[in-house]
Amino acid sequence: MLYIVISASIHGVVGESHSLSERVIFLLPSASASQAASGSSATVLRCFNLKGKSSSKSVNQVHHTNATEAMAEPVYTVPAFRQRSADEIEEYQRVSTHVGKGLASIQKELHRMRVATKTQVENIEIKREVQEMMHKKVTSSTETDKAPDFLVALRPHTVWETTPVKLFCTVDGHPRPIVKWYKGGKPVDPLSAPGKYKIESKYGVHSLIISRCVVSDTAEYSAVATNSHGSTTSKASVTVKSEFLSRALSFSLLPHLTVIHHSKLEITMLDRFGVSFGTEGGSISLVCTMVVVPDLPNVPPLAQWYRDDKLLKAGKLAEIKVGGGAATMTLSHLAKDDEGLYTLRMWTKDGTTEHSAYLFVKDAAPSVAGAPGAPISVKAFDINSDYVLVAWKPPNTTNEAAITGYFVDKRESGSATWSQCNDAPVRICKYPVHGLSVGHAYHFRVRAVNSAGISRPSRESDKVTALDPAERERLQVIKLDGKHEVVIKDDDLEGYVTLPGEPTDVHASEIFKSYIVLSWKPPSPRGRAPLWYIIEKVCTGAWQRINTAVKLQSPRYPIFDLEAGKKYQFRVYSENLYGASEASKPTEPIEKVDEHGKSVPSAPGQVVATRNTKSSVFVQWDPPKHPNHLMGYYIDASLVGSKAWAPCNHKPYKHTRFVVHGLTPGETYVFRVQAVNVYGLSDESQESTPIAVEPALTTPSAPHGITMLSCDGASMIIAWKSPKHCGGSKINAYFVDKRDADTLAWKEVNSAPTKTRTYTVDGLTEGTFYEFKVQAGNLAGVGMPSAPSTPLKCEAWTTTVPGPAYDLALREVRGDSLVILWKAPVYTGASAVTGYIVEMAKKGHHYHPLNEEAIGHCYLQVTGLEAGAEYTFKVKAVNAEGIGKASQTSEPVVAKALPGTQEIQCGVDEDTGDIFLSFEACEISETSNFAWSKNYKEISDCPRVAIETKGKHSKLTFVNPDVSDLGAFSVVVTDTNGVSASHTVTEDALNTMLELSYNIRHPIVPLKHQLNYEVLEKGHVRFWLQCLKMSPAVTYRFIVNDKEVTSSDSHKISHDVNTRVIQMTVDHFSKASEATYTVQIHDGRAKNQSSLVLVRDVFKAVLKEAEFQRSEHIRKQGPHFAEYLSYHVDDDCTVLLVCKVANVKKETVFHWFKDEEEIVLETPPNVMSGSVALPISLFSRKDQGHYKAKLSDDRGKDTSVFDISGQVFDDIINAIAHIAGSSASELVLQCTPEGIRLQCYMKYYTEEIRTAWLHKDSKISSSEKMRIAGTAEMAWMQIREPSEKEKGHYSIQIMDATKSHTRTFDLSGQDRGRVVGGLPDVVTIMEQKTLSLTCTVWGDPSPEVTWFKNENEVVSTEHAKITLEANKFASLTITTVTSEDSGKYSINVRNKYGGEFVEITVSVYKQGESPPEPKMGGRGATPAPLASKAPAQTSIPQTPTPSLKSPTPSLRSSTPTAKSPTPPRHVKSPSPARSLKSPTPPRK
Repeated sequence: MLYIVISASIHGVVGESHSLSERVIFLLPSASASQAASGSSATVLRCFNLKGKSSSKSVNQVHHTNATEAMAEPVYTVPAFRQRSADEIEEYQRVSTHVGKGLASIQKELHRMRVATKTQVENIEIKREVQEMMHKKVTSSTETDKAPDFLVALRPHTVWETTPVKLFCTVDGHPRPIVKWYKGGKPVDPLSAPGKYKIESKYGVHSLIISRCVVSDTAEYSAVATNSHGSTTSKASVTVKSEFLSRALSFSLLPHLTVIHHSKLEITMLDRFGVSFGTEGGSISLVCTMVVVPDLPNVPPLAQWYRDDKLLKAGKLAEIKVGGGAATMTLSHLAKDDEGLYTLRMWTKDGTTEHSAYLFVKDAAPSVAGAPGAPISVKAFDINSDYVLVAWKPPNTTNEAAITGYFVDKRESGSATWSQCNDAPVRICKYPVHGLSVGHAYHFRVRAVNSAGISRPSRESDKVTALDPAERERLQVIKLDGKHEVVIKDDDLEGYVTLPGEPTDVHASEIFKSYIVLSWKPPSPRGRAPLWYIIEKVCTGAWQRINTAVKLQSPRYPIFDLEAGKKYQFRVYSENLYGASEASKPTEPIEKVDEHGKSVPSAPGQVVATRNTKSSVFVQWDPPKHPNHLMGYYIDASLVGSKAWAPCNHKPYKHTRFVVHGLTPGETYVFRVQAVNVYGLSDESQESTPIAVEPALTTPSAPHGITMLSCDGASMIIAWKSPKHCGGSKINAYFVDKRDADTLAWKEVNSAPTKTRTYTVDGLTEGTFYEFKVQAGNLAGVGMPSAPSTPLKCEAWTTTVPGPAYDLALREVRGDSLVILWKAPVYTGASAVTGYIVEMAKKGHHYHPLNEEAIGHCYLQVTGLEAGAEYTFKVKAVNAEGIGKASQTSEPVVAKALPGTQEIQCGVDEDTGDIFLSFEACEISETSNFAWSKNYKEISDCPRVAIETKGKHSKLTFVNPDVSDLGAFSVVVTDTNGVSASHTVTEDALNTMLELSYNIRHPIVPLKHQLNYEVLEKGHVRFWLQCLKMSPAVTYRFIVNDKEVTSSDSHKISHDVNTRVIQMTVDHFSKASEATYTVQIHDGRAKNQSSLVLVRDVFKAVLKEAEFQRSEHIRKQGPHFAEYLSYHVDDDCTVLLVCKVANVKKETVFHWFKDEEEIVLETPPNVMSGSVALPISLFSRKDQGHYKAKLSDDRGKDTSVFDISGQVFDDIINAIAHIAGSSASELVLQCTPEGIRLQCYMKYYTEEIRTAWLHKDSKISSSEKMRIAGTAEMAWMQIREPSEKEKGHYSIQIMDATKSHTRTFDLSGQDRGRVVGGLPDVVTIMEQKTLSLTCTVWGDPSPEVTWFKNENEVVSTEHAKITLEANKFASLTITTVTSEDSGKYSINVRNKYGGEFVEITVSVYKQGESPPEPKMGGRGATPAPLASKAPAQTSIPQTPTPSLKSPTPSLRSSTPTAKSPTPPRHVKSPSPARSLKSPTPPRK
C-alpha cells in the first residue's frame, strides 16, 4: 500500500500570550488521499505530535501534557526513495495529483481539529477549576463577605480573521459579583450586532464569545466584577490578523488547493423571508440573511431554492444570488405560475438548514371589466414533427362570469408575433395544435373567454421543437472492440425498401366533444424515403379521405369536424415517393363525448377552519367523492355578512389542507372550496362555520423586565412587565420563584396565583442577593418562566429621594409623536413625590431630559420625533430632597404608526343627539378589551359616560355633558401590538356639539328654500318651498289668511319626496288672491313653517305678471311672433329687420309697414320657414321711421313694431361703421384736374358714419381748398391746387361705437411714377383711322408702364403697338380702328415709390355718323389694379407739380349687392319685448 506523508508547520493561537507552534505529521494511504481530495468525511487523519506552552499559572500543565501525550502515536519513518517502472510512475503521478488537490481540505480539517483540541483542553481546565472552587465553597460555608477577586484572569489572544475567539474568567466574592464586559472602555452590547457577541455566566465562569472576528475587533477587552464590597477588573488584548498573508504563504508553499466543500460551513439564518404577496406583471424578492462561519469570499455557501419541492434554477424569470451574508431570489415579471411554497435549503456542517414561506400571486387588473383571470401552467406534451398537445390549468373565478372557452396562441422562437390556433374557443383545458414546421421551435400561451371579454394571456410555455420522437428510437449504437462506437439507423438494417409498411395500433388517444386525436405507430419497415400519412374515415358508406390538403408527418392528428351522435371508424396509410402502403387495421367505432359526460369533479366535502395566527386561518376539507382526474383545489373566503368572495389562492393547490394568509385580524370569515380538473371548476363546497381570525390558543410567553420597587431589609416589592404574547387567552395568573444568588435551587414564592404585576416577597435575609423569575398563566396553562432577574440585594432603602417609577408603557405611537405612561414609585423617600423628569435617547445617542421642570402627572406626550427612528425612555421621580433613581429603560420603540391606525372620532348621534367618542381598532384579538381613560386615568363605573363595544368598534357616550367633561380621552386595545389613540375635548368643540345636540333633540325640518312664488305660462301662480330632508311620511298644510286650503281644481297641492318640494298651484290668480300664504310641515318629530306675504305693490306686480302671462298664452293660440323684430347688419352693410314666427300655416299672411305705409316686396315673405327678414340696402338717415310687421290668419293676428330712430339709428350706423372701417383700404392718391384726391375704399360709406380727416395730426374741416365728401363705395378728400405746405402725413379715422379704424397716406415728396400730361379723358374717332394715345411719364427711378383695355392688359401687336422712348414718352398706337377698339383704356405708371393709374374712354363711330358727345368722369388718376405687373409696394406718392393740367378719366361706380338676410347678431328693440318676464322680482 502506498502511503503519503504530509508535514506542515501551522501557527495558531491557544488562548495565551504566546503563539503555539505545532508540528503535525499525517499518514494517509493512497486511497484515503483521493477521498480527501473529494472532501469526503471518511478521510482518516492521524495526528502524531502536538507540542505547546502555556503561561497561565492557574492551569495545571500536567493535565495539558497528559492530554497531548494521549493523542500521540509513533512517528512513521518514510522509506528511502526507490526507482519506479513506467506504470508505477504514471500511477504515482495520478496519486500525487489527487493529493495536491486535496491539500486544501486537509488544511481546513487540520485547522478545525486544532481549534477543537484547544477548546477541549480549555474546557477540561475550566471544569477542574470550577470543581475546585465549588469544593472550596462547600467546605467553607461560613465564609465571610469579601470583595470580588479574579481566580482565573483574562488571557490575551491572537486569531485569524473570520475565526471565533472566547474570553473567559473565574471570579470569587461574596455576595456573588456581577460581571460586565467592555471593549475599549465601552460596554459590549450583544443586541448591537446580533449573532456576533454572546455573553455566558455558568457556575461562576464568565465568558465572552466573539464570532466571525474582523480586524476591527482588535482591542483591549475587560471584565469588571462588582458586588456590594467593591469591584475589580481583568484586562486582555485581542489581536485579529488578516488571512491574506497566510493565504499567500500557503499558496507559495503548497500546490493549488481545491475549493472547500460547502458542508464545512456553519450557517445560522437570521432575518427570514415571510409570507409574501405579489401581482401579475410585478416583481418580488425573497431574502434571507445569515451568518456564515468561516465567511470566506471565495467559498460562498450552497443555497438551493425550491418551489413546491421542485428545484429552481437561475434564469430570465428567477435571479438567484448568494453572498454578502444573504441569499436572495428575485422573481421578475410575476405570473400565477410562480405561486407556491418556496423553500431555501442551505448545506451546512451539520447537514442542511432550511426555511419555507408561501408566495401568493394575484391576478392583475383585467383589460376588460369582468373578464376572467389568465390561465396557468401552460405546457406542451406529445411533441411530434408537426403536432403538439397543449394543456393548461383553469383560473379561479369568484365574482366573474363562468368561463366559456379558451383561445390558444403560438409563436415561433425568435419572433414576437403571436397567431391564434383555434377559431372558436375550446371548452376543455387541452388543445391539439397541428400544422407545425419540422425543426422549428415554438412557444404557446392561452387566453380565457367569458361573457365579459377575453383575459390577459397566460405566461408562455417553455420552448418546444417540432421533431419526430421516433427518430431517436430508430438509432442503434454498436461497440467495436469495446472502444469504438458505431451509430446506425434501423433503415440500414431493413435492406432496400421502397413501399413502406402499414401503420399499426390506430386508436383515439383523446376523445372530447370538440375534437378527437387519432394516434398510431409508424410502420415497420418504413424505408429511407421521406414518409407521410393519409387518414380515412367512414360512418356509413364509402371511406373518405380526411387530410386531403395536409401532408401529415406525425403519427398524431386532431379531427374536429365530426358530427355529434354518430360513430366513426378510421384507418391510416403510409405513403412515400414510391407509393402508398396497405391500409391499417380500422379502429373500433369512435363517438365524440360531451365534456359534461366526463364532467368536472364533484364538490369537495366538509370544510373545517381553525385558528392559526392573528392574520391566517388553517383550512382543511374532505376530497370530492368523484375526483375525475383532479388537478387541485381553489379556496375562497368571504367576510361574514358580505356577499363578496375573494380568492385565497390563484393556482390549484393539490392537498386537502391550506393555510389562508393575509386576513384582517379580528374579522370573522367563512370559507369554501372548489375542485379543479381539465374540464373546469366543480360546484362550490358548503361554507365552513364562521371563524374569527385569532392566534391559536397557547400558553403565554415569558414575562420580562423584573425590577425592585422597594425593600425594608426583610421583604422586597418587585414588579414585572406583561408577556409580549398572551397566547390567545386572557392572562389570569402570575407565579413568582426566588433563589439565593449563590445557589442553584429555585423556591416557590406564591402558591396561590396573583393577578397583579407587583408582589411583596417576605421572609428574606438582609444583605443577601436574590434572583427572581416569573411565570404567567392563562386557560392553556402556565407559560415559560422569565429569565432570572439580576441579583437584587435585600437591603433596607433609607435614601431620602424617591425610588424608581415603574411599568413604563408607550401608547399612541405615530410617525412624529407618542405618549409615555408610568406608575408612581412605591418608595417615595423622605417626602412625597412632587413630579417627574422624563429622559429620552435616540438609538446611538445619549439620554437627555424632555422636560426642564418636573411634571405632576404620570404621562407625557412626546412630539418632534423622527419618523422611523428608534427611541428608549427613562423616568425619574422628584421630591423635595432631589431627583430619585431612574426607572428601568422602556422597551425600544420605532416612531411609526401601525398599518391601518385610525384616530378617535368625536361627533353627535344624528338620531338621539348624544355626544360620543368613537374608535375603530385596526386589529384586535379574542381577548382584547377597549380600555378608555380620561387624562390617562382609567374610566371605571362612571355615571357620566356609557361605553359600548362591538367587534372592532368602541363608543363612549357622554351623559349630560358639561365643562367637567373637558380633557384628554384615550383608549387602549389590550392584547394587541399597541393599538391606541386619544382625543382632547375642548370647550369650543363641546359648545358646538351641545348646540348640534339640542337641534337634533328638538328637530326642525331644514329648508333649502323658503316659501316662494312663480308665475307660470298660463298665468297660473305656483307657491313652493324645498326641504333639505324629507321622508315619505311627511305631512303639511297650506294656510291662506288663517284659513286652511285643501287640494282642489282651483288649488292643486302636492309634494315630491325625491326633489323634497312642496307646492300649491293657483289656477286663477285674481284680486281676491291678495293674502298671506303659510305652509306648516310635520316630518316625524321635526316640524317647521314658512310664510309669504303678497299684499299691496308686491301683489300688484304678481297680478300684472299673471295677467300678462294669460294674455301671452291666448296670443300664442294663433299665429304669433316667437321673436319680435330686431335688426342685424350683414357683412356687405345691408341692414336686415328680422323676426321669427310660430304656429303658422300656408294661409297665414305677413305684411311689412313703414310709418303706416305698407312695404311691398318683389318676393312675398315665406312664413313657413319660421323666420322673415326685410333688407334695407344703402342704409342712411332717410331710412329712419316706425316699422311694423303684421301676422294674421283665421285663428288670430299678432303685431311687432320696431322704431329706427334715436339710439337705435345710432347703433345701426355704428354697426355699419364697424364693418366699413374693418374693410377700409389704405388711402390712395388720385390726380384730378383740380389737384389731387385722397381716397379710402370700403364696403359701404354714408355721410352718417362718423369720420375725421387729419393732416399732421390736425383735424381738417371741409373747405374750398380741402373738400371732404364720398360715394357709396369710398370716402375722399380733394386738395385743390396742392402746394408745398400740403405735404405731410394724412389719415382718415372711421369711428364705430367701440373703436376707431385709421388709414394713412404720406405726401412727403418722393419721386413716384406718374403721368405728367398728354392724355385726355375721352377720345372719339372714326373707323379706319389711326389712334395714338401719347403721354409723358416721370419717376425716379424710371417707372414701368403698362396699358390696359377694359381692365385687361394690352399686349403689343401690329394692330396695337406700344412704345416707350427714353423712359419718358409712352404711347399706344392703334391702326385702322374699328368699333371693337371702343372701350376704357388705362395706363399704369409705377416705380418703387408708387405710381399712378389714368383712364381714357375711347369711342369709335362709323363714317357718316355724328361723333358722340364726350361724357366727362368725376375721377382722375386711380390706383393700379391688383393684377397689374407693377411692383406690389405701398404707394408713397409725390405731391404733383402745379403744371399738371391734363384731365383724368373717372372710375366706374359700383352698387353694393344685398346679401342673404341671415343676421350674425341681433339688437333688440329699445322697448322691452313682451316675451320677457314681468319685472316683479320673485321672493328669494
